[in-house]
Amino acid sequence: MSENAAKTRDKRVKPRFKIQVHARIKAQLIGSSHKFPFVTENISESGLLVTHDPVSRHAFNKHSILEVWVNNELGEEIYFFAKYVRKASDTSFAIKIIDIDGANSKKYQDFIDAHREYAIPDESPEDDKK
Repeated sequence: MSENAAKTRDKRVKPRFKIQVHARIKAQLIGSSHKFPFVTENISESGLLVTHDPVSRHAFNKHSILEVWVNNELGEEIYFFAKYVRKASDTSFAIKIIDIDGANSKKYQDFIDAHREYAIPDESPEDDKK
């Protein structure tokens, strides 16, 4: 890892980590009725890195606000609004949670806490503070 990447990682407000159980996600642009399927790659308290089928195409950009439904392993649905942050690769991108109500925030935090013990350190150098 480069020195610059290590410095960037150290600046993160919320540490990101990979989880062993990948959650299914559906997301759509505000005002759209088409939901795109995704899977979690890694998570943090402030956002997610998600992957998609290489054939799948979406029209998200840095101005996109998304409605997101995360299905955890208990079958619960966690709903929030997120902002598209960046493309991480041809098949993955980062989103940042921008609005989540109290009940969904509790479910999301419980989901993170349930997997934190088994966390796999994330080697991605990108900054979550964007």
